[in-house]
Amino acid sequence: MPKRREVAPAAAPLREPLHPFVGQQHVLEYFRRLGPQALAHAYLFSGDRGVGKRTFATMLAMTLHCERPTGFPVGYCGTCGACRRGLAGSCGDTILVDLDFIRETARVERKTDALHIDASRRIIELMQLQSYEGGRLVCIIPDFDNVTPGDYAYNALLKELEEPSAGKLFLLTAHRPDRVLPTIRSRACGIRFGPLSEDEIAGQLERYYGQPAQRARLLARRAQGSLGEAIREFDESVMELREATRTWCLQTLQSPKRTSALPRLSRDNAREEAVEVLRDARLVIRDLLMLSLGQEEHVLDRESLTQYKAASATLEEEGGPTKLVAALSSVNEAARIADETNIPPATVLGWLQVQLKSA
Repeated sequence: MPKRREVAPAAAPLREPLHPFVGQQHVLEYFRRLGPQALAHAYLFSGDRGVGKRTFATMLAMTLHCERPTGFPVGYCGTCGACRRGLAGSCGDTILVDLDFIRETARVERKTDALHIDASRRIIELMQLQSYEGGRLVCIIPDFDNVTPGDYAYNALLKELEEPSAGKLFLLTAHRPDRVLPTIRSRACGIRFGPLSEDEIAGQLERYYGQPAQRARLLARRAQGSLGEAIREFDESVMELREATRTWCLQTLQSPKRTSALPRLSRDNAREEAVEVLRDARLVIRDLLMLSLGQEEHVLDRESLTQYKAASATLEEEGGPTKLVAALSSVNEAARIADETNIPPATVLGWLQVQLKSA
């Protein structure tokens, strides 16, 4: 028999979105027609990074708990007691299993996205309790595709999904839903989030991030459907890594006999940063290929156009499109290796450097 909890559980604060939910009209319409009373017990939100999966999960949870909602599924008021407690991390009815929750529960110092046994047990322990405020108990687990299949977290969650309790709701997000075992996918309602349009991204950047129209459009184009990627442009550390990647990529392609310094990865976040390096390297080579094919209008990074033109002229003497297609293939293979194996990120980038030199 579930016990009514005496105090609210420790939970990571829900980050209030800096802007209204944008795009994904099919998602909004689906939940609007469904209504709060007809929700399933578990949902798996899938789609590219930065398209609104976690934002929507947060807004849905807050709307369900809001004392004065103005609509559904994203109509929380932000000012009532329940909303304020959720944003402060003291809402007993929402459990956000983000990196802070995992680190605190697993008692580890380094940043990790692995869902440890202690964190898994804590989630299930909390989910077995009744609602603290008399509503619905919601557990949000971002990036669930990073959880290792077959470990305690999977087994514990699977048991919860097989025998759902009234008043419980799981909201899982995944960039790679194919990594989530069929036993989980079959018990959760899958909702696909598509890429956002350039207009949607540019509009948000203008209204809520103070970007001039021309730069907002440039960032939106480069983001390729991901508002999250566009917003990352405002992070100084991200821009430093992006610039280092661009320099490394151009130097390696233009001067194969010269050993260029690899982009430096942090100790605690190496795998995620390696993914960023590979993504940015892919975009650099793509833009160079567009120039090589005489399609300047399709270059995404307009701010680097002059630099790319100079590099393209040099590369034309060394194979042009053929060299760049081979380089792009090597980046894609490096991304696959980084995604599907446990090879250290620095080793993957070192391998890629060798491939780019010989392309």
